[in-house]
Amino acid sequence: MAFRTIYIEKALRVKLDLNNIVVYYEDDNYYISIDEISTIIFDDPRCNISLRLLSKLCESGVNVIFNNASHLPIGSLQTLYNHTRASKKIELQMHWNDHEKIFLWTKIVEQKISSQIATLKAVEIDDKVCLLNDMLKDMTIGDLTNKEGIASRVYFRELFGNTFKRFNEDIVNYCLNYIYQIIRSKIAQEIVASGYVPAIGICHKNEFNCYNLADDFIEPFRPICDYYVYHILSDCVDDYLTPSIKREIINILNKNVYFKSSIYKIHNVISFYVQSLFRFLEIGDIDAIAFPTLCIL
Repeated sequence: MAFRTIYIEKALRVKLDLNNIVVYYEDDNYYISIDEISTIIFDDPRCNISLRLLSKLCESGVNVIFNNASHLPIGSLQTLYNHTRASKKIELQMHWNDHEKIFLWTKIVEQKISSQIATLKAVEIDDKVCLLNDMLKDMTIGDLTNKEGIASRVYFRELFGNTFKRFNEDIVNYCLNYIYQIIRSKIAQEIVASGYVPAIGICHKNEFNCYNLADDFIEPFRPICDYYVYHILSDCVDDYLTPSIKREIINILNKNVYFKSSIYKIHNVISFYVQSLFRFLEIGDIDAIAFPTLCIL
């Protein structure tokens, strides 16, 4: 199973050599087996990347992410033909049962709030835990009262301070956006590999968003990522994404989570998690639904 997350910056060029990628620097070359790569991030727009390599990475199911000139994830490479029965799968996706979609979204929101509570407890900030627990108890099918949004506002202010606002331009949001985009692209890759379309969500329905379903599925991962971002920035004095901070953010993919009573790396558990949700949507198996949870060893 692929296990490496590769981050490439300041390279002159990257090309394919047999089943290896070769990274060329001014004074050295590095060979990495494609079979070992789960995610690869290209962080230098000046780097030349061969088309043969990109094609091979697609064929091998590697999650490929491109950063912009500001060193933030701007896009990913998605394979078009990862599933032999994609047409049939897409037809099924268009006719998923509305009640089951609403039920699944409710479970996702419940798990997200539960994970937010777990993160606050793990960092020993528990003043609002009772309030979040009350929101969890008052959850309705479909979250008609938007407990998700209310809980998130309370949670983020507790975790990152009363002045914190999501989507502001600051170091916390830079870090959150960075890891969220990586997880999102990996989830989208698994959706495509299963024959489905990431643009067709169960709750998110933005017509300008090509990743609505990935944005539905990512929610339980967010508080887990928040926990590690909190610790990465706890002693940080920089207000921008330095190379060392980016390396730590990327390494979140190698952190452990609990899933079905076992421990997995985040980059490995995504496939199992996505398949568990598809099993429910396909055949209505409630017992198949399973979520990753924070694991602190």
